[in-house]
Order: sequence, then structure tokens, then C-alpha cells
Amino acid sequence: MDTRPCPLCSRPRTPADAAGLAWSSQHEADGSITFICPTCTRAQLWRIEAMLAVASPTAPLAPLPLRPAA
Repeated sequence: MDTRPCPLCSRPRTPADAAGLAWSSQHEADGSITFICPTCTRAQLWRIEAMLAVASPTAPLAPLPLRPAA
């Protein structure tokens, strides 16, 4: 049973959370699964619906700086 914390906010994932359905899961390219807490899932719902990565097991991706228009 995976009880690692949410990679976005570090909220602990308890055994009771692992037994429930409130946390979302993201399947990684290496076959591992990252679990995201309900609060961060709601905040990142647009990324989930667009089938974009929400978080990595270590930390969220840093945004890229905007380039000036030509």
C-alpha cells in the first residue's frame, strides 16, 4: 500500500486514504503510480482533463518563462 505524500503539497497519505477513492492517481512512464491528494486534484483538474502530467514523484514541473513576442 503506497502512503507517500502528495508531490504537490506534501499532504500525508494515510492508510485510510489509500483504502478510499478520494486521491487520484497518475501513471508514470516507468510503470510507477503517483497519488495526488483531493485538493490538488481539484486544483489541477484542467491538466487532468487535457491528459497532461500533473506532478512528478519528486516535485511539480517548473513553468517555462514566457518569450517576448517578435
